[in-house]
Amino acid sequence: MSGRRKRAAENVDVPITPMLDMAFQVLAFFIMTYHPSALEGHFDVKMLPPEKVAAKGKEDTSKDPPTDAPPELTDVLLVQVKAVGKGQQEGTRTEGDPSRIELKRPEDTNPETIADLGADISYEDGLKKLGAELKKFLEDPSHTKANIKIAPDPELKQRYTLALYDACKGTREAPLFQNIQFVAPVVERKKD
Repeated sequence: MSGRRKRAAENVDVPITPMLDMAFQVLAFFIMTYHPSALEGHFDVKMLPPEKVAAKGKEDTSKDPPTDAPPELTDVLLVQVKAVGKGQQEGTRTEGDPSRIELKRPEDTNPETIADLGADISYEDGLKKLGAELKKFLEDPSHTKANIKIAPDPELKQRYTLALYDACKGTREAPLFQNIQFVAPVVERKKD
């Protein structure tokens, strides 16, 4: 019986011609219907006019040759907002509500608690305290190239994260940070 199955397996022919025909039809369809956008392949390059390129003058030897020095690093502030955990409650705050706002300056090893959001302080008041600390930090002339990163708790509700972003950005009259980056939260996986 096994010999009959072996002979039947040897005689199986797979028709490949229809599959190739279909592949070429799909390829032709995409080639004929593809219309690249007008900006694709457009490079916004400003070149000098030909007369300025061709003019040769004295070589400027006053400039230092380029070096391979690493780029100047900026000061990075880290703002963290801790949230009430799943199934927990802290006073009137429930799961996903903020419980603490922390700020880690470049010279600090551990973050400083700016606002412990208990029954006596609201999230909005905590954000105002954070804004005052950020403003004080930026007023120092040594922090001209400061950058900020936001690390929200994975359990924090989105509306609180957006309010934190707005507080770090500042207002139109008193802007704080323009380039705000988010740090991806570390989510612990359950072990089976």
